[in-house]
Amino acid sequence: MCLSVAVHRPNDVLGQGAHCGFEWSIVHNGLGYRCGYVRVPIGHPWYGKSWEDDIDVAVHGGVTFGEKDEPCDKGGVDDSWWIGFDCAHSGDAQDPELPANYHMPAFGIMRAEHTVRTQEYVEAECRSLCEQAAEAAKPQT
Repeated sequence: MCLSVAVHRPNDVLGQGAHCGFEWSIVHNGLGYRCGYVRVPIGHPWYGKSWEDDIDVAVHGGVTFGEKDEPCDKGGVDDSWWIGFDCAHSGDAQDPELPANYHMPAFGIMRAEHTVRTQEYVEAECRSLCEQAAEAAKPQT
């Protein structure tokens, strides 16, 4: 019941938690940007959806990730699905405090209006995505 990027790159995990009954995780992508993920159980309307599917959520940059749980030593059943988003879109800036295999040039590409999406910002987006997942899981009347 683990996020694959957390299993394969455990040192890149920046935070984890739970909100509204959903687990979330933040991982840096090795390029100076944070990515946020939320785990939804089998039977949830978002289960099995890829980033290409139309998941109606309001999250930074939209959903850019969808993947099944990966077995790990955490225990429990590995039958859930992770959806995620990244903070490497137009207007986003690399965080100089995060490891980056490539640094964007200071001229032309990086402008004053580009914003580093902080840990606090991404945690808030993860909690918001958890709230939206809880709402989506409610029976439709």
